[in-house]
This record gives sequence, structure tokens and C-alpha cells, in this order.
Amino acid sequence: MNANMRSSSHRLWLGIGLAVLSVLIAFFLLPDASGRATKERKSAQDAQANLERQLLELSDYQDILDRLQAGRNRIADLERHMPKGNIDDLQHSLRLTLYKIANESGIKLPNIKYGLPNKDGSKNTGIESIDVEFTALGVYQNLKVFMLALEGSGQPFGVSSVKLDESPEGGRLSVTLRAFRHSTNPDSQLPIEEAT
Repeated sequence: MNANMRSSSHRLWLGIGLAVLSVLIAFFLLPDASGRATKERKSAQDAQANLERQLLELSDYQDILDRLQAGRNRIADLERHMPKGNIDDLQHSLRLTLYKIANESGIKLPNIKYGLPNKDGSKNTGIESIDVEFTALGVYQNLKVFMLALEGSGQPFGVSSVKLDESPEGGRLSVTLRAFRHSTNPDSQLPIEEAT
């Protein structure tokens, strides 16, 4: 029995030692493992938030890139359709467009003035500009239709200034356009004024 008691006593001490060891392991290692798991979860959340932020930035950059590409395409299309003839051809094209749109809109164009060709600001692009000034007379609604149709005409110009005043016809729209063309040889023309 003594051997049984001794064996039981060893088992008891071994059990107590293992229990103390398991309590110590639970006391030191579990919080460390729990802390590590919490840190890993936080790191994963931070990484997810960072990824979402980067995806938003990428989306913003893609939008900017798309707008830049659309602008480049518009410029290339404008340059493709830009007249290459002399100034007379550009003036004739603009005159036809202005009178056609004016007739369709129900307004009058008493005069059109063309300025001298100008290469200022083109910086070796081979593009020349000419200022076109005209006055449009009519009721406001027709003037609005005229300007919208003019902007959508596909002609190579930009609107420099527009001024709306009252007139006996209803409204007087003073417009300055800057028309563009590919320059071939410098034309030495004086400004032209048309009257109808």
C-alpha cells in the first residue's frame, strides 16, 4: 500500500503541477494570444480602410484621366476639322454658318466684322486666329436659340464676349468670336466688314 500511496502522491503532485502550469499558461499566453488576435484584427481593418481609400483615389484619378482623354479627343477632333484654306475660306464658312443659323432662329444680323489674322498665343502650333464681331437682333428667346445653335455648329471658334442690350427688335446681342484655322502662309488682309 505504501507503494500505492507513493504512486498516488506522485500523481497528485504531478496533477497539481500540471494544473499550476496550465493556469500559468492561461494567465500569460492567452492574453498575449488575445492581444495578438486583436492587433491582427485591427491591422486587417486598417488595411481594408487603406485599400478602400486607395480605391477611391484611384477612381478619382481615373475620372481625371478620362476627362483629360476626352479633352485631348475634342482638341484632336477640332484640329482635324479646322479649315486649312486661306482666310477668305474661313470667313466664307463662318458667314454661311452665321446667316444660316440666324435665318433658322428668326433673328437679323445687320453686320459682321472680321479682324486681321493673329498668331499670338499659338506658340509654333501653326494655328491662326481671327476675331469675328457681329450684332444679332431679335427677341430674347430667338437669340438664345441662335447662341445655342451657334455653339453646337461644329465651327472652329470660341466665344470671346457676349453682351445683351435692349433694342426696338427686343434684344441686341453683341458677340465677339475667335475663329481658328491652320495657317499656311501669312495673309496680309485688311479687316473686312459686311453689311446686309
